[in-house]
Amino acid sequence: MKKSILILLLLLLSFSFVNAYEPTNSEVKTLDLLTKLIEKQANLKWELWIKRQTYLFTNALNSINDERKIYILNYVLSDMNDNLTKIQEKNEEKLKIELEQVELKKQEDLKNTKDYNEKAKLFFDLYWKNITTGLEISEKCTKYFDFIDEIAKKNDFPTELVIATWSKETNCNLSNPSNTWWPFQITSAYYVPWDITLEDFWVAVQKYIDFTKGKWNYFNNNSYHNYKTRFWDENITITYDNYSLRDLKLSAILYNWVSSNTTLDWNTFANSNLNSSVVTNSDGIVTRFLKILNYRINK
Repeated sequence: MKKSILILLLLLLSFSFVNAYEPTNSEVKTLDLLTKLIEKQANLKWELWIKRQTYLFTNALNSINDERKIYILNYVLSDMNDNLTKIQEKNEEKLKIELEQVELKKQEDLKNTKDYNEKAKLFFDLYWKNITTGLEISEKCTKYFDFIDEIAKKNDFPTELVIATWSKETNCNLSNPSNTWWPFQITSAYYVPWDITLEDFWVAVQKYIDFTKGKWNYFNNNSYHNYKTRFWDENITITYDNYSLRDLKLSAILYNWVSSNTTLDWNTFANSNLNSSVVTNSDGIVTRFLKILNYRINK
């Protein structure tokens, strides 16, 4: 494309003309073709390319006095300026639209956050009063809340459940523990014990979410163990901002272990310190979930 423009321009400038210049029909056609090529190239290269070409042509114009060449260069410069104006207008319109979209997204996110916080408070108020331990949570578990929240939203998965499990399994440490079972203590893979980066942790959270959703899917669709007959005969339905106490308890139970005498309300991994009937030294998943939910509401 650039070669085509250069060839046409050199062709037009290669002849001298001594009298007052009046372009021939052939030259008009060639100039018309040249402007179309410039417009096409401008649409590909955009503003910086046009400004660069304008600078070069302006310098060339200042160094000649041949009327024919002056006419041609002025014609090309005029076309360049027209293209520059069009592209700048397109850029301004594009920027305006992008800013409007950002603002709309911001308003939508604020509304969604407000709506979810209101719903979350109703859920929290319904179940927190029987917790036998304080509502405080480690700063380590809230330090990366927004980071985890971003992953959770992408997967339509509760942020609080990610952090509650991380807290229960490895005390919200950003590391692979010495037993090689990574931050969420899933035993099916080996991870070298060491501190990990946030990028590593993102991968770990994603694998945890996939693993947990696999447990839900197994419960909902596999009839081999027929767990449903033991746990209210209903599917697990958990999303980022929609869940029930039963589903949270059941998710924790499935994640940890289901034995022949496991029940929804007496399983310690799910229910520890959720009420005075199940008291241990370490909060259960649902207890931690509620505490982190309280942090979200008040942060």
